[in-house]
Amino acid sequence: MFTRRKLLQLSASLPLVSSLASRYSHAQGLGTDYDVIVLGAGVAGLAAAERLVSLDSELKVLVLEARDRIGGRVHSVRHQNSVRDADLGAMSLEQSQGKEWPVIERLGLSVEDFPDGSLGLYPGMAALVRALAETSTGRVQLDSDVSEVFWREGLVGVKYMNRGLSSAVTGRRLIVTLPAGVLRSGALSMTPGLSRSKLDALAALKVDPALSLALLFPSEGAILKDASQPWLFEDSTTRLRAFPVGPDGEVLLEAQFQGVRADALRNQSESLQLSLAIRAFDEALESLPSLNAASWTAVVDWSADKFSRGAGTQAGSTLAHLELAKSMGDTVFFAGEATADPADVGTVHGAYDSGERAAREVALSLNLESSLADPNEPILELL
Repeated sequence: MFTRRKLLQLSASLPLVSSLASRYSHAQGLGTDYDVIVLGAGVAGLAAAERLVSLDSELKVLVLEARDRIGGRVHSVRHQNSVRDADLGAMSLEQSQGKEWPVIERLGLSVEDFPDGSLGLYPGMAALVRALAETSTGRVQLDSDVSEVFWREGLVGVKYMNRGLSSAVTGRRLIVTLPAGVLRSGALSMTPGLSRSKLDALAALKVDPALSLALLFPSEGAILKDASQPWLFEDSTTRLRAFPVGPDGEVLLEAQFQGVRADALRNQSESLQLSLAIRAFDEALESLPSLNAASWTAVVDWSADKFSRGAGTQAGSTLAHLELAKSMGDTVFFAGEATADPADVGTVHGAYDSGERAAREVALSLNLESSLADPNEPILELL
């Protein structure tokens, strides 16, 4: 608890906390709105929130998400004529993770085995984030674009825009799950700021560009050569998937271009991007349909998305990822796929594990006894 003297000291150095003081001061000191504030409702942020409330149901947890949806770079879109979602972000789980991933059974997720040996979630990858959000009692607030964070040990002030209105909230701990591309862009102002070692680690990372496209065709618009199973193709720059998805023979095409191929397509018109994507499905279709035959299309340029600024992170040095995951002042904690073990960087389960790890670190800092129920679970602060 902060005394009135401490509040005055904080007010002098923390403009946001000063502006909030009249709203949150009490006879015994400064009260906070939440125990933990999480920035980002992607896999890492939702995993952290879900883990925290499972450790202590009395914890007040707020997840602030800048977009109008949860999921972050997991982005599944449903069309009324399709029995499955179109995945415009993460497309599958790592093969090494397998069906034995405990999260699958715990959350009751439906797993798909694809012909190439990869695993997907049905009806789309967003099934994971929806299950996490439904399981947690933490509050998720959408359309909340955070611009500034002010903090001192044990106290955090967060300023954000919510549907055009300036808002602010205070907490005891903060978990930052924003993508590496966003953090190094300077879009989030922190006072005190990131350490030089964190900034150097961010600068050293390479974030892949990615362009995701999806097209839905009626039965007469596109015909699969083999409608009995999905068709998949993958190389270093391209991932393609074609699914039979509707009762009347509808076909869903998904294409994700990365690296140099994404860069080559990014500045083209959307119609050209979609037309070139269709050409990539020559081996899957009886004949290539025209773009005009599509009943629905979608394109996401992850590099142009200001809340992502790129797709997955490429694995760098172990020290760089450990530095990104390191907390500041036992108050500001970090999660997200870029803070995972190098073997898991850029993956969905890497993001998930980082959220759980950050939640355990926060629980330890708050002296929650149940946070150490499993002594075999690694906690970064103890490494």
